[in-house]
Amino acid sequence: LVFTFCVGCGDSGAQGDTEQTYNFKLAMSYPTDHADTQAAQRAADTIKEKTNGHVNITIYPSSQLGDYQQVYEEVMMGTIACITLSTTYDSRLEMLTIPYLVSSYDEAVEKFSSGSEYYGLLEGVLNDAGLHPLCIFNDGFMGIGATKKIENATDYTIAHKELLRVPAMDSYIWTAKAMGYNTTTIAYSDLYSALQTGVADGWIGGSAYVNKTSFGDVLKYYVDNKYILELIVGIMNNDKFSTLPEEYQKIINEAFQAEAVTVANDRQKLDDQAMKDMDAAGITVEVPS
Repeated sequence: LVFTFCVGCGDSGAQGDTEQTYNFKLAMSYPTDHADTQAAQRAADTIKEKTNGHVNITIYPSSQLGDYQQVYEEVMMGTIACITLSTTYDSRLEMLTIPYLVSSYDEAVEKFSSGSEYYGLLEGVLNDAGLHPLCIFNDGFMGIGATKKIENATDYTIAHKELLRVPAMDSYIWTAKAMGYNTTTIAYSDLYSALQTGVADGWIGGSAYVNKTSFGDVLKYYVDNKYILELIVGIMNNDKFSTLPEEYQKIINEAFQAEAVTVANDRQKLDDQAMKDMDAAGITVEVPS
């Protein structure tokens, strides 16, 4: 569903000490070669360079540090920070998955960048939970990936027999049901095996790029109905963040926000290419009018 960024403090010295070395862990749901993981690695490299090696972030891809729900809980306890947001503790975070919130990639870049009204609203929600936002990654418009062709996939007036995996979030469950689908909640880390073994016929929660790169060898069908734009949010426990020198705080914020702009600008090209690649690989791709 999401790439999860976790930052876990290692050594900590005097508050705001620019001579102290700070070690962090960054956990991702996506593999090493995914665009988000690469963006996070570039941010980590920039931070290390600009702090003269005093802030070091180690990347853990492919959910090595746990599913996004586990990681988020660790953030709330103050041990690590993450980039995937769970709505379990605050339903207001469903604002990240409002269907058809924007209608184009260009509009998304404007709406979700740091400094926008939307970013400010999200920052307020996160601050209430003791969390500090680092960035919003635009991970593309979502479609339906399935292990078999779905007849009349975009006719939302009929009851579809296919069982779709959804994240354990009301906004996804309600969206899938409104589209006429049966749903089952399965952790993202278990999704590949669920599709492979037939526990689920398909899934919602990812763009064309994610469907191709993470599940392309088990999928037979993809429909690009763009029901939700996936937003991946970088967060860090606010108490941990505030103990860093202000200079380092600024460097960390700017590095991740710069990479968020890069990811947003590249996203449509990645999704368009992914659909071409799926078609070439024999996956039936449906693009609604």
